[in-house]
Amino acid sequence: MTGAHTYAFPDTDLAPRLECGLSLAASGCMGVQSGPENRKRLFRTAGIDPASAVSLTQIHSRIVRVAESAPAFVDMPEGDGLITANDSLVPTVTVADCMPIWLLDPVARWFGVLHSGWRGTGILRTALELASDEWGAKPENLRVILGPHIRSCCYTVDGERADYFRRGFGESSVTLDAARAAANDRWPWRLSLAEANRNLALSLGVLAEHIRDTGECTACNPLYGSNRRQGAPSFTRMLAWIRWR
Repeated sequence: MTGAHTYAFPDTDLAPRLECGLSLAASGCMGVQSGPENRKRLFRTAGIDPASAVSLTQIHSRIVRVAESAPAFVDMPEGDGLITANDSLVPTVTVADCMPIWLLDPVARWFGVLHSGWRGTGILRTALELASDEWGAKPENLRVILGPHIRSCCYTVDGERADYFRRGFGESSVTLDAARAAANDRWPWRLSLAEANRNLALSLGVLAEHIRDTGECTACNPLYGSNRRQGAPSFTRMLAWIRWR
């Protein structure tokens, strides 16, 4: 699709019927307030009915909302994840270095998309717990796509944040950059949001073969919007969505 990339879920017959999309930087900023015309243009190009799209006021949290109807989201409640069993809805979030995570449970028939930055890492647990309460979902049935985001090649952090991730999301989520450490850099640790989310998914019971990592770095690749590369306030917020074709 021009102006967007699409991704397919691993290991399910339903994959061809679902579209996981992410707008590219060339499509412009997709903020609800800062890019309404760009959003309209993208929806038109993608063949998405704007009335079916549901969005949130994102706050870098682990809050996940269940979407049952579009009118309930007109006022855009706060949160960073949307899940639904309503095939007519199109859940959306915006991202720019934070990770979009697309979800599909082909057994309980729910799907959704999450916005997961460093503060929101752990939102996958919230989504699974909520889906279990709502639809009796089981983690072994879940398919997960870890979307483009700032990778460890470009994401360096201080010791405090490294310890936070090591304790909460596994030793492999951070690695020490020896050269930066030797130079007494304030941010000598490289943080992998992908590894942190993979470790979390596996600990929750998601099967390894049901996790797909797109492997793309938003800070490296100018095709994507990136807060780290472009800087505030001019960075390009991209729109991530999921829908039934």
